[in-house]
Amino acid sequence: MIDASPTAGAVRDAIWPGAAIVGDERRPCRVPAPLSSIARDGVTFLSRALSEESVAALSDRLAGVTLICNQEAMAVLGKMPDTTLIVVPNPRLAFMRAVARFFPPERPRGGIHPTALIDDSATIDPGASIGAFCVVGPGCTVDADTILHPHVTLIADVRIGCRVTIASGTVIGADGFGYERNERGELEKFPHIGGVVIADDVEIGSNTSIDRGTLDATRIGARARIDNQVHIAHNVVVGEDAAIIAQAMIGGGVRIGDRAWIAPSATIMNQVAIGADAVVGLGAVVVKSVAEGVTVMGSPAQPDAEFRRTRAVLKQLADNV
Repeated sequence: MIDASPTAGAVRDAIWPGAAIVGDERRPCRVPAPLSSIARDGVTFLSRALSEESVAALSDRLAGVTLICNQEAMAVLGKMPDTTLIVVPNPRLAFMRAVARFFPPERPRGGIHPTALIDDSATIDPGASIGAFCVVGPGCTVDADTILHPHVTLIADVRIGCRVTIASGTVIGADGFGYERNERGELEKFPHIGGVVIADDVEIGSNTSIDRGTLDATRIGARARIDNQVHIAHNVVVGEDAAIIAQAMIGGGVRIGDRAWIAPSATIMNQVAIGADAVVGLGAVVVKSVAEGVTVMGSPAQPDAEFRRTRAVLKQLADNV
């Protein structure tokens, strides 16, 4: 830990300078915990408003606690004399910052585990951490402070930036699924020689597949977040700060804009473009491009308002049968 027992005031200054504090600024914050199991001198957060009855039920549990909350909750909680409140617009975000600053999980130390297999042509920064049974293939580059957890495989020509984290079981740089039928009706494979480029500060979950490009590289932009069990096909470009969540399937050549949000189990057809700040809903099947800032839902995916109108009409028809 960076600081074993920061005070509430130190936590406030680190996570949200200038935020209001109600109560004892010198109260120690010894350990973060959920509201359900918080103990004295712990720090926790509350994102919702509480009724007077709920506060009464929590009063004993919150004694001696530092609670990160919003203005609405503070109006009720401020009556509790032995609770320190840090009042911010976004309590969950503030709590995340507090944990990262004062109670960070232990990071693997830099170095290559003796069971890892590293090709002679690969380049590994000394500050990178290569876990047990990882494979780093020909032409791969892993930059400083990047972590490959155990059993990550980089097939070939994968370039990974700084401070990237890749969870166990993920495979990056395998060939994509690209074929053409020949004159005899047989499938002939399109050559994949494009590699994969992953920018700085990306996080990739476990058992995810990111295919290498055919001629150009598959690219993952800075600070993108890719969840567990995601498939990203050849020549996909993922924008900065985009999020792709579990079991999403991203077809070949798809372009995903900055800060786009791809919900769990979404499917995006080859060559489709998803605009910046767009949202693809849970289980949506996207067969045509989505403009910037638009939310789509359903199968085939429609803009949110259109999807809801369609559902309402179908429900009305069903009710009248």
